[in-house]
Amino acid sequence: MSDDDARLDEVAADLLALPPAHFTAARNERAAEIGGGVGRRIAKLRKPTVAAWAVNLLVRDGQLGEAVELSRALHEAQDDRDAAELARLGRQRRQLVAALARRAGELASDAGTPLSAAMADAVEKSVNAAIVDETAAAAILTGRLVAAIDLAALEGDALGQAVAGSLPDALPTPPPRDDLAARRA
Repeated sequence: MSDDDARLDEVAADLLALPPAHFTAARNERAAEIGGGVGRRIAKLRKPTVAAWAVNLLVRDGQLGEAVELSRALHEAQDDRDAAELARLGRQRRQLVAALARRAGELASDAGTPLSAAMADAVEKSVNAAIVDETAAAAILTGRLVAAIDLAALEGDALGQAVAGSLPDALPTPPPRDDLAARRA
């Protein structure tokens, strides 16, 4: 990744955490302040949907880490063909998605932009996408969404279009876990 790409990603993450009503003015100000090629790229950043902004707030709040961890556990259970564990993790996933959507609603309300029912549903779909699909999780965890992610409607470069700036290849690899040691503890 070039320095210009890294700078764009950094500025985009900051701008996309602002309430959508403040985005355009702040984007134009930052573009003029930075200038040059990066400034022109900043000026082209799209305003986020309210749902995408709320998901970005969850990322900045550190709330999606548990969802990604659950994703890894689900994939392990699928690989092991462990039906009981899959059922347990499925219930946990539904509860976590609902809790994270509520948290996003709280964060959005606290920032002065409450979520409508449709926006809350879009947040749930994005959180679910982060749990189910590692590529979607990597995109969401950038904190640079401009559009909510619905895996059912994902076609072509839709994921790339939903993220401002560069699109990561994959999730960062976590340190190896010792599940047996964790259960013993």
